[in-house]
Amino acid sequence: MKNLRSSGPADLIRLVWYWERACAVCGAEEGPLCRNCLEEYFCPELGRCHGCGKLVPAGAGLCRDCRAGRGPVGLDGCRAWGHYAGLWKNFIWEVKFKAEPWRLEEIAGSFSAWACRQLPPADGVVPVPLHSERLAARGFNQAEVIASLLHWELGLPIPAGALIRTQPTASQVGLSRQERLRNLAQAFAVPEAAAVRGRDLWLVDDVTTTGATLQACALALKQAGARFVYGLCLAGGKELVQEED
Repeated sequence: MKNLRSSGPADLIRLVWYWERACAVCGAEEGPLCRNCLEEYFCPELGRCHGCGKLVPAGAGLCRDCRAGRGPVGLDGCRAWGHYAGLWKNFIWEVKFKAEPWRLEEIAGSFSAWACRQLPPADGVVPVPLHSERLAARGFNQAEVIASLLHWELGLPIPAGALIRTQPTASQVGLSRQERLRNLAQAFAVPEAAAVRGRDLWLVDDVTTTGATLQACALALKQAGARFVYGLCLAGGKELVQEED
């Protein structure tokens, strides 16, 4: 983003103009997402695995892992918007670890419109929670920011007391799917079951890889009485070749 010194309304107007004109991912003067980034990272020609959300060949329906029973359970569907690679991966990393959650506003409209085309209507949107220790260290929960943007763009409520993280867990980076599932066992709870009972929910996070976190959250929501739970993430993996059964 350009370095603008705010000295008055004119600078604010120029800043807003830049946000609207520039690609949020690469900065090209074509926004909010340029054609090259849409093709490179958001791959409109590809489908999304209905089980875990990763990008798959059009018409595939399920990725190899989900077809083999290695996908997340508890979810009634899942979608990842873009491929977690390159500049899009950098964008998400900078949002989280450079404390730049405001950058998510640049893609809010595009992401919300895409989500509406991908998932059934919902009664509410639930962010994957952080434990209080990690929240204090980071200062914000990126999933809560995403949920807030969906709330403002689509009018979806964020049910209070829908989901909390009851215990800190080790980093998931580098762990296998089974190790992640063990790491997350009993990590989530629903303090107010009435907030989710009988509701169809979008469960949102920034990135999904193995789907273990979404699975743990979805199972907690289902146990509390949620009717349907659909995962929705900014990014996930990509599977280019579909093997034969």
